[in-house]
Amino acid sequence: MTHKTSWYFILIFSFICTVAAHAQNRSTFIVQGDSVKKEIIGHTAYLENSKITVVNTSGKPIYLEWETISNTFPLAWDCSMCQHGKCQIGIPKGSVFKKLDPGQEGFIAIHVLPEQHSGAGCVKFKLYDKEHPEFYKVLTFSVKVL
Repeated sequence: MTHKTSWYFILIFSFICTVAAHAQNRSTFIVQGDSVKKEIIGHTAYLENSKITVVNTSGKPIYLEWETISNTFPLAWDCSMCQHGKCQIGIPKGSVFKKLDPGQEGFIAIHVLPEQHSGAGCVKFKLYDKEHPEFYKVLTFSVKVL
C-alpha cells in the first residue's frame, strides 16, 4: 500500500466514523412549531389549553420523559397540565408520555385559572427520549394575566 493509498483509506475511514457517530447522536423527536408559547389573558378569563406539540422522528416507538426545570407561576393561580396520555393537577416535577409510534405527535399543555389575580409567570419543561436523555428540548410556557 502506498503512502497516498493509506492516506485515502484513513480519510474515508474517518469520514465513515464521523457520519456513523452523527447518525447515532441525533434527537429522536422534534418540536412542531415553536418551543416557546407566550399567552396573555385577562384576570377574569382563563387559559384553557396552551399546547406545544412534538413528533417522533426516529422510525421506532419512543417514550418521552419530562421534568419541570422552573415554575414561577403565582401561587394564587390554579394551574394544571396535560401530557400525551395523561392530565395532572398542578405542575408536577415530571412524568413519562405514553408510547409515541414513528411519526406520531405528542404534546405538553398547560391550563391556568388566575382566580382574578393579575401577574406573570413562566414554566419550563425539559423533554427527552428516555433512551437518549442527552438530546433534549426545553419547552417554555410564559403567561401574563392583565
